Amino acid sequence: MDVAGYRLHHQYTPLLGRVQEIADQAARLVQQRMRERMPPTRIVVAREKYCPLALVENYQAVLGTDRLPPGRPGTDWMGTTTVGPEGVLVVINVDAHCEADRSELDQTVVHELVHAVQFGRPGKRDQVIGGVRHNFGIEKQKTVSVWKLNRRTGVDEREARSLEYLAREIR
Repeated sequence: MDVAGYRLHHQYTPLLGRVQEIADQAARLVQQRMRERMPPTRIVVAREKYCPLALVENYQAVLGTDRLPPGRPGTDWMGTTTVGPEGVLVVINVDAHCEADRSELDQTVVHELVHAVQFGRPGKRDQVIGGVRHNFGIEKQKTVSVWKLNRRTGVDEREARSLEYLAREIR
């Protein structure tokens, strides 16, 4: 598993180091519990202000275009998972973890890796790419397709939250 910082100041090196330290162990725990394989996954650790840029650059590579609007900063999120050019991309918002204890960062990594496994399920990648194309105004989807994707996202989110307890097993 590839773990890297994205435009990260050296003061965040300990948090990046922690993600690098636990990523493989967290991935093993998640895959064992879910009894599913994780597709190739890249974890990027970035400041909140650079997370949208990391996502837009990723989507440009996935969609094969450089005509995407710049990302806008989100608020109150710890991490996000999406399709990547060769698998899955996880973006960890390091600013959300500066004041938190280590266990919260571990929990976020586990949560996002559950999503990574979910992205390996049959049809999920195409469904998510369709959603991204819709969100960027490239190709509109029917309302029923958007509704199904949003419903599936809710189910996936509940599954990820239910497995966050695995972070307690990380050493």
